[in-house]
Amino acid sequence: MRFSLPMYAVVLAVTCSAAGSAYAQVDPHQAELAAARRALAVAKIEARHYWQVEYQNQRRALNAAIEFTDAEVQTLRQQLRTLAPFRPFAYGQEPWYGLRDARLCLKDAEVRLRALVDERNNLVRFHSDRQALLELNVAEARALVVALEGGGEIALDVIQPE
Repeated sequence: MRFSLPMYAVVLAVTCSAAGSAYAQVDPHQAELAAARRALAVAKIEARHYWQVEYQNQRRALNAAIEFTDAEVQTLRQQLRTLAPFRPFAYGQEPWYGLRDARLCLKDAEVRLRALVDERNNLVRFHSDRQALLELNVAEARALVVALEGGGEIALDVIQPE
């Protein structure tokens, strides 16, 4: 079974809140501190997940779509070059619908290719804004933990990759 990142965050919050409910009855400050630490851990996980997984997947998907659409454009251009010598108007016939449809398909593929390239350029250009937003969430959660701890060091039980 596959879970998304928000599902993991919910499971983490429910698990930790169930374990922390005994502390909530004893010391509300400790419960609030534990919740702040969980929020910090979730914010860090979300930031790392975006940079290492989501952004990479989006970039790969766009590159694959661009490659496929470019191959489609090249195939349609080759098809039109092959069919070009056979002009039905030279013999007084009705227009050949296959040739007209190939031109329309080529135009559609070129428009999709331009849109995909623009989307990829925007992803590369503006992904840092999303990353900065996630880092701001981490900083906000970190500030809350520091404020609750009274300015001490933050010690988390989350294993950080090297």
